[in-house]
Amino acid sequence: MMKTIMLVDDDPHIVKALTDHINWPSLGLSIAGTASNGLDALELFHRMHPDLVMTDVYLPGMTGLEITQTLRRDHPHLPIIILSGYDEFENARAAMRWGVNHFLLKPAEVEEIESVLREVLLEQDVRERHERLERTYKQEVGRVLPYLRKQFLHELLTTRYRAGEMPKERMDYIGIHMSSQARAISLQLNRPIFLTRMKERDWQLLRYGAADIIQETVKEHAARMKGQVEIVDYSDQVFVLLLLGDKEDKEDKDHKDHLEEILPLVERMIDQIFTYLKIEVSAGIGRSKSHPCEVIDSYLESREAVETAEFQGGSRIYHYEASEDTEASVTDYSLLLCQWNEAWADIRPDLAEEVWHHIRLLLKEGNCVGIQDVQVIAVSLFDTLIHSWNRLHPMLTPPLAMSDFLREIQSKYALHDLVSWMDRIICNWLGQIRKEMGEKKSNKLIEQVKQYVELHYAEEISFEAIAKGLFVHPKYLSQLFKRVTGENFVSYLNGYRIQRALELLQSGRYMVYEVSEMTGFRNATYFSQVFKMLTGKSPSEVG
Repeated sequence: MMKTIMLVDDDPHIVKALTDHINWPSLGLSIAGTASNGLDALELFHRMHPDLVMTDVYLPGMTGLEITQTLRRDHPHLPIIILSGYDEFENARAAMRWGVNHFLLKPAEVEEIESVLREVLLEQDVRERHERLERTYKQEVGRVLPYLRKQFLHELLTTRYRAGEMPKERMDYIGIHMSSQARAISLQLNRPIFLTRMKERDWQLLRYGAADIIQETVKEHAARMKGQVEIVDYSDQVFVLLLLGDKEDKEDKDHKDHLEEILPLVERMIDQIFTYLKIEVSAGIGRSKSHPCEVIDSYLESREAVETAEFQGGSRIYHYEASEDTEASVTDYSLLLCQWNEAWADIRPDLAEEVWHHIRLLLKEGNCVGIQDVQVIAVSLFDTLIHSWNRLHPMLTPPLAMSDFLREIQSKYALHDLVSWMDRIICNWLGQIRKEMGEKKSNKLIEQVKQYVELHYAEEISFEAIAKGLFVHPKYLSQLFKRVTGENFVSYLNGYRIQRALELLQSGRYMVYEVSEMTGFRNATYFSQVFKMLTGKSPSEVG
């Protein structure tokens, strides 16, 4: 049965070229329709239900990545092919996060496009066969349920769902009920200095012991708890307890959600971990939320409670609510401003953006004494930007001078205007930095590939292993390498090896078969063929 594809691009010449020059029937494909902007693309998709989507990144209305994100929610396995410029490194990274494994770097040749399409169709066919196989062996599903449960619990702490987006069927399937209350408690193992010098295996054994104590303690208390307690192994030093209210108790509006039952449980965990393992544990308790989709906020509060407790030298159990009793002032932002400075010191724009979003939210909620407080915070934020820019680009003029910033900030008398103005400045600054970093990363990636070849040319080299080591997709890296260097990786590798072989042969110290092995050619005949193709001479003529 012939499958269908939807083409999305705002350039009519590209759409016409794809329509006219690709041999669609030979691929078993037909064009379901085309769209020139993101909104029309979504409307066309829901009307035509194509089997594949090919979209440009930059489109009116919505970007190709936003289209991908929207479609992925309801169609996680839909094959999506991204058209991207060779220097759009961050776009490729974002696409990978949404499960896009297929890239076409503009301008792409017909053969390249058809090759990618064949691969997509083959992968889709394989996936459909796997789905049929999975349906046949439903009795094995019990083996994967613990993994699915663990994965979903981790998602609750890292993914911000809306109430209507919570995958209820998935929750029911893995045994997590939709409760009316939710709370997160972070348990951080405080690894002392003497433990940081111990072997990693020994630390992992202690960590495993801590996990066992936490699990056994929850199991002992589970029968007496009114709600559901889930344990999330979040990171190397953090475990998270998710407290989900009793699904039968939806009329209970007490936001303590039986916290009096939880505190002895947490205290027992802390005492036993210290008694048996000599590891101190700090516990941060987030506020109770009215829906599981808000548990991510409770988790962030619990982490902030732990950090605040450590910063102030507080108790081993620290409630987020305790910080609400203090008078709101500019000093409340000191920790966030410190995180802002650290983000720019390490040139981490994503972290900087996350910190700014948090600060902006607090400012909009009015957590300041007056407009002067907001101005002080804004100047502190911008001063960090200026210092970061001067350190990175000492010869370039920053997007906005400090003198212009100070003059402009005096004209902002309303909180909304000042925050919105700062938001535009910071977003523009982040865009400039990301653009600079994207261009450097593209060339840096290729330099890292070349360095790898220089160090390992005498060994068997796997391009996929190189890409994995650089945390990028092999297809993206392959096309990027060709765009930057003008040749594919195999040609470059052979050229480098032959150059080294030429030097070894000219030294007169080695036989041809020795040089073949020394330069990574395991087959002397193939070595001779490549050598003559690139130099015009046989190895024996040079030696």
